[in-house]
Amino acid sequence: MKTTNLKGNLLNMYVALALGGKEGVDLRVPFDEWECGIAYKGCSFEPEKCTSLGWESIWPAVLRLKIGCVPDRDDLWLATMPDSAENHSVSFPPLLCLTPIDGYRIAIVWSVFGPEVPDTFKSCIFGTVDLLQYQA
Repeated sequence: MKTTNLKGNLLNMYVALALGGKEGVDLRVPFDEWECGIAYKGCSFEPEKCTSLGWESIWPAVLRLKIGCVPDRDDLWLATMPDSAENHSVSFPPLLCLTPIDGYRIAIVWSVFGPEVPDTFKSCIFGTVDLLQYQA
């Protein structure tokens, strides 16, 4: 799946993984109750809703990676990340998004996974899970 197409709980799962989350340790991914959302470090992980855990969890990565987000046109935001902040052969493209937090989350995932994320996830609880069914 393309990193730039991630949304909702699937994006939040990949953000938590990019931040170092480990399923069964500090990350819970409820594939059987997907709408319940992702739990990271013991709390609901929904950075897009500006919960304190969400902001506190991603802000250090935003600063470290030097992710920028500026107003663009038509109420959209332009997210950018310098090449020096990532380890991939494909640079993070300037990305138009609805909110800065969307751009920050996608850039954080890109910094670890690059332009494509795996279509499957090896869960310690659910086995190998096909993630395509969870893409919003």
